[in-house]
Amino acid sequence: MRTLAAAMVLVLVASACSGGSDSAELQALGEKVESLEAEMSAVAPAPTIATTAVPTTLAVPTPAEVFAAVSPSVVFIEVPDGVGSGVLLSSGYVVTNAHVVGHFPTVRLFTSLGEVAEVPVHARDWHSDLALIGPMPFDELGGEIPAVDFGSSATVAIGDNVYLIGYPGEVESQPEPAMTSGTLSRRRLAPCLGMTFLQTDAMIAGGQSGGALVDATGQLIGISGLMFTESNFALVLTAEDVSAVLAGLDEGSGSLSTPEGSGALRQSARVSNADSAGYLVTVTEEQPLLSVTANSPDGADVWLHIDTWDGLIPSWHWSQDEVDYIWDDLYALDEEESDLFSVDAFDDGTMESLEVSLWPGVYVVSTGHFSYTTEEIVVTASNPLRPLEDAEPPGEVLALGKAVTGALNHIQDVDSYRIDLQKGDTVRIQMVSISDSVMSLYRNDVLVASNDDAGIGLFGDGAEIIFEAKATGRYDLFVVFLDWVPGTYVLTLDLAATDSPTC
Repeated sequence: MRTLAAAMVLVLVASACSGGSDSAELQALGEKVESLEAEMSAVAPAPTIATTAVPTTLAVPTPAEVFAAVSPSVVFIEVPDGVGSGVLLSSGYVVTNAHVVGHFPTVRLFTSLGEVAEVPVHARDWHSDLALIGPMPFDELGGEIPAVDFGSSATVAIGDNVYLIGYPGEVESQPEPAMTSGTLSRRRLAPCLGMTFLQTDAMIAGGQSGGALVDATGQLIGISGLMFTESNFALVLTAEDVSAVLAGLDEGSGSLSTPEGSGALRQSARVSNADSAGYLVTVTEEQPLLSVTANSPDGADVWLHIDTWDGLIPSWHWSQDEVDYIWDDLYALDEEESDLFSVDAFDDGTMESLEVSLWPGVYVVSTGHFSYTTEEIVVTASNPLRPLEDAEPPGEVLALGKAVTGALNHIQDVDSYRIDLQKGDTVRIQMVSISDSVMSLYRNDVLVASNDDAGIGLFGDGAEIIFEAKATGRYDLFVVFLDWVPGTYVLTLDLAATDSPTC
C-alpha cells in the first residue's frame, strides 16, 4: 500500500511542477496525500507474521529405564511347594496372588537388597486371587526398597505398549527379575465376579504370578495372575480393582482365611454329604513316613485322600526295598498304585488308613463320606494336621433370583446346595468363577443333570445347567473346581425364560 501511495505522491508532485503551481498548491497536495494514506491504512491494515507454537512433550522412558525403575519394587516369593512374584506397596506390605501363597502362614522373600525369611501372610482374598504379605522387615535388610507407583488402567488404550515384570522360571540361588513386553489387546469385564481384567500378549510364565504390569511410563496398571498358553495371552487384574481389594485386606480380612495354629495329630470335623474336610500336613526329611486314618463315629462310609498341593497324587512313593515311580495323575493309574494315596473300602463304619513314604514337602489330606447327612469324621495322623477352613454351611438353599458367593478352599472340596422346585419349572443354574467349575444336580440320589464348560463366564469355562423339573420337591446341587487353585465362585438360579439373569 505504501508503494502505491508513494507513486501517487510522485504523480501529484510532477503534475504540480509541470503546471507552475506555487508553494500553497504543493502544501495542499501534501495534505491530500496524508489523508489518502490514512484512509488506505484503515481499509487494509499492515499484515502480521503468523507464528506456530511448538508443543512441549515429556520424554517417554525407554523400556530399559522402565525396568530399572520398577524392578526393585518387585520381589521373589518362595513357599514350600512353589514360587511367585509380588509387588511392594507404600504401606510396607507386598501384594501378590493368593494362589502363590496358598494356605501357608509365612513365605520367604528375595529382594534387590537380599533374602528375607519368614514373612507372615497378612490376609488373603480368594475371590480376587490377591494376598497381602508383611509388613516387610526392612531392618533385617539394612535398608528399604522403593514402593511401586500406582497408575490407572483407564489411561492405557488398546494397542498401547505394556510391560510385565516378575520372576518367570527362576531357579537361581539369588533370583533376578525379568521383563516381558506386549500390548494391551482387550479389556474383559466379569460382571458376576465384579472385576475387570486386562488382556495382553505380555506372557506370564510360571513364577511370574503376582508380578507388576506397568504402562510405558512405569506406572502400575495391574497385578498378573492368569495365563492361557493355548491362546497365548494373559489376564491381569486392573490396578483399580487391586486397590479396592487392598482396602479390605489391609484390615486383615478376606473372603477366605486360614485358621491359625500349627495343628494337632488328631482332628475332628462335621462333614456334610459329598463335602470334605481338608488338612495341610508337612513331611520332613527326618520323618518321611506319613500315616493317616479316618473314621466316622456315626458309622458313615468314609473316604481318604493324600494329594499334592497342585491337586495330583504325590509324584512318587518308595517302599523299604524298591522305588515305585508314578508318572501320571490319579485317573491314569491302576488300582494298586492309586491305593497308595487314596482309599475307600465302600463299607459303612470301616476305618480308612493310608501309610506312605513321601518326599519332604506339604501335602493335603482330605476326607469325607457319601451319606446325605452331616456326619462327624475323626482324622488321626503321624504328623500335625492344620485344618483348612470351609466357609459354606452344608445344604444352603439356593433360591430363585438370588446370587450366592461360595468358596472351594482345598483339593477335594465340594459344596452342596438345596434347590426346591415345582414340577414343570424350567430353570437356569449358572456357576461363574476364575477357576474351571463343574456342577451336578441330583434328585433322590440320582443324577439328573450336569455340566462342565458352557461357554459362559470370563474364560468360557463356567458351568450352566438348564433343567426342567419332572417332579416337585428337593434337588441337591454339588459344585467343584477342576483346577487345583482354591477360589470363590458365584452361583445363580433363574427361570430359563428370564431375559436378564441375576448376574
